[in-house]
Amino acid sequence: MPEAALLNWTLTQILSLVIILTRVAPLLFFMPVLGSTSVPAQVKILLALMTALVLLPVVHVNPRLITGAPLGFVVLVLTEVLLGATLAVFARCVFAATEIAGQMVGVQMGMGMAGVMDPQFGTQVSLIGMLWNLTAILIFLSINGHHMFFSTLVESFEWLKPGTATITKATFEGLMQGASHMFVLAVKIMAPAGAALFFTHVAMGIVAKTVPQIPIMIVGLPITIGVGLIFAGLSLAYLMPLMITNFAMLARLLPRLAMGMGS
Repeated sequence: MPEAALLNWTLTQILSLVIILTRVAPLLFFMPVLGSTSVPAQVKILLALMTALVLLPVVHVNPRLITGAPLGFVVLVLTEVLLGATLAVFARCVFAATEIAGQMVGVQMGMGMAGVMDPQFGTQVSLIGMLWNLTAILIFLSINGHHMFFSTLVESFEWLKPGTATITKATFEGLMQGASHMFVLAVKIMAPAGAALFFTHVAMGIVAKTVPQIPIMIVGLPITIGVGLIFAGLSLAYLMPLMITNFAMLARLLPRLAMGMGS
């Protein structure tokens, strides 16, 4: 009977479950897609508990970590939250690049004031940024990108004992490189649509100077919106291999970042 098996749990198993949960819960609450504000907190809690129960027979932890003073358990929870937040921020840089690219293209199109609510971050983003962000999420899930977080989570128990994660120089440099790569990736994403809009603006400037009878301020807005939407749609074929390459790079760098927090 499952009920009898639960009643036969020892104090060591319960304490081990709590320790595993302190690492699983922050990572699931902060990770992209699953950690978005649109996912109910009850679903996140249930998923974290199920993941911790699955890892309990596999992961070996020292239950004495939370049998001491209450301050020690508080430090343990804070360090595990630090680990999950660091990995999630590094991964979210890839998704934030799509929103930055969409915002820049939206301003060039004359739609800087038009925006929609981002279900992942809970902020207002441009329409093009939402299109590219949703496309990136679909690509991420289609290539099983969320598996990289679970594999990093399981392997992190071998590299980092619970409560030993720290922000080292390697961690700081990794976060800075991730932030700088975010802007480079944003430029790569917006390059086709941005270049088309730039030449459209140049062409309209030439027309305005050579044929001043044309009301370029009235005609220009629908032209830039149409060109922007066309090239934003055409760039989706270019976006897919670019995002797959970056997600593959993310799968290689996440374990290194986690190992760097224990060095």
